[in-house]
Amino acid sequence: MKLARNFSSLICFALLTACSGGEPGGPNAASETSASSGPAASATRQVVVYTPHGQEILDEFEAAFEAAHPDIDVVGRFVPTGQILSQLRIDKGSAQIDIWWGGTSALFGQAKDDGLLEPYRPSWADVIDPAYHDADDAWYAQFLQLPAIIYNRNVYEVGETPRSYRELLGAEWKDKIVIREPLNSGTMRTIYAGIVWELGGPEHTPALGYQFLKELDAQTRSYLPNPQALYDRIAKSRDGYISLWNLTDAIFQSKANGYPFGWNVPEGPIAISLDPIALVKGGPNPEEAREFYEFVTSKESCAALAKKHFRILARNDLDPSELPDITAGIQFTALDLDSAVFDQVQLDWMQHWQDSIRDPDK
Repeated sequence: MKLARNFSSLICFALLTACSGGEPGGPNAASETSASSGPAASATRQVVVYTPHGQEILDEFEAAFEAAHPDIDVVGRFVPTGQILSQLRIDKGSAQIDIWWGGTSALFGQAKDDGLLEPYRPSWADVIDPAYHDADDAWYAQFLQLPAIIYNRNVYEVGETPRSYRELLGAEWKDKIVIREPLNSGTMRTIYAGIVWELGGPEHTPALGYQFLKELDAQTRSYLPNPQALYDRIAKSRDGYISLWNLTDAIFQSKANGYPFGWNVPEGPIAISLDPIALVKGGPNPEEAREFYEFVTSKESCAALAKKHFRILARNDLDPSELPDITAGIQFTALDLDSAVFDQVQLDWMQHWQDSIRDPDK
């Protein structure tokens, strides 16, 4: 079965291999791929990769990497980001993982502070904004997660829905807003904390941001437990619900799964969530880990991820012709923030939102 999967994946990744160079499910969502049969069964080396990017991406890049490096077996696990950090903490001093591929800069920052990441400067470090990687090279963002105001395009015409966070407070959107549970969502925590950061001025005083979130809570019809509930509420209701969500996910759900989503990237400065990759400190296969890191973040791999999975890339050296039209033309203004400070204060701000702002009956 693995041989057949590898063969079909290699057809899709012919160019990539020739060059060689939500939010996942709930807390129990984890699966593993390993060399039980097929070409990699005779591999003499291995690399252990944990990722929340999803089984499809993991399978594709396992096959592509093993084809380009037939002596290395990829042992990959699809695991939610928070569980990866927990596992790294458990294994500290005797790491079992080589690569952490994907998540949020806040959790990668915690891992760095805990001494769990191995600094590494990739070959493409000069084609990424310095704001998109750790100052000590502990992690580098491969993708950018942009916020979006999403809606049902079968209900609304282009231009009828809010184009800024401020417009969400208009009277016409009262009880039309549904939101994924913010404390359970890295996407929503980043969006809400970004609003507080922007409104707080140079001192990042949260009072004005808290007031905005209080008014947004009054506009909100309900908070939903998971991404699927959010998709269904917007797509299956004719009541015209709208939401805030991750742009990449909205595009993917629209193109791959047929959801009738339209979207607006909010005007004005917006907080960008960084989606990093890092080497694990003390990982058992450091040389193979560096090879895998470079392979999946190469220009060719990034182009493939952008085209097939609509990822918005952190590196800036791809020609627009190498990107899908739907993402190549996206315009946004990134909020100027110190990611290390932002990742820290958002924890306090979101706890205040939960304790003192949120309507507990929604």
